[in-house]
Amino acid sequence: MSERYRPSNGTEGECFHGAWCNNCARDALLNGSKELEECDDGDLCEIVARAMTHSEDDPNYPEEWTYDESGNPCCTAFVPIGEPLPTGRCVKTKDMFEEE
Repeated sequence: MSERYRPSNGTEGECFHGAWCNNCARDALLNGSKELEECDDGDLCEIVARAMTHSEDDPNYPEEWTYDESGNPCCTAFVPIGEPLPTGRCVKTKDMFEEE
């Protein structure tokens, strides 16, 4: 597991959100495409919520907030606005092609 990133203060957090969350298709509120009253759970990024409610040493803190190969903070789940969100695999469906 790589080192998790956590902003050290509010200003650093705003810079991170400005660079990543505000330009990501995963959160309609932060990227400005919807107002809060228009959002449902599928419009809000659960990664941001986990980052705000857990400390970086908590297993529930997002692993997606980490550092790139240059040592800069990044979000590995970033999807540029306008691109489709990846669809997740159904956890209730048995894997028919298990890797060995």
